[in-house]
Amino acid sequence: MTAAVLLAGCASGAAGEPAPDVQLSRFGSADELLAAVNGLYGCDPETAAEPGTIVFDGYLPQYAMCSEGLQIVRYENEDDRITVSNMLPNAQNGPLGVAEGANWHVLPRPGTAAPGEKELKDLAYQLGGRYVDLMAEG
Repeated sequence: MTAAVLLAGCASGAAGEPAPDVQLSRFGSADELLAAVNGLYGCDPETAAEPGTIVFDGYLPQYAMCSEGLQIVRYENEDDRITVSNMLPNAQNGPLGVAEGANWHVLPRPGTAAPGEKELKDLAYQLGGRYVDLMAEG
C-alpha cells in the first residue's frame, strides 16, 4: 500500500513541534538513516517490500525499507518533514505513531509485523528524535 493511498484525503493538522530548545537529529542521506536504524533495530536485508511514497509540491523525499513493516523517509529539510508530519494524523490506514527527527521519519506500516509503540519510542530516542502519537494528534 503506498503512502499516496494512505494520505488520500489528508488535511493539515498539528503534529506537535518541539520546544525551541529541543535539538532533533539530522541525517545526510536515506542510507545513513537506514544504517543507523539497522544498527539499533536490526533491519531485514532480504526484505522485498516496496516503500510507500509521498509526493508534495513536486518533491519526492528519499525512501528505504528496513523490513516489511518499517520504512524510513529522509527529507531535504525540516520544513518538508513538518509538511508530511501535518498530513500523517489524518491519513487513511496510516500508522498510529511515528519516530521523527529534524529531517526524517521512521514509519511502521500498519497490517505488518511492525515494531510496537515501545520499540518505536526507544528507536526514536536512540536516533536523537522523538516519538509522535498520531492518535493524539489527529
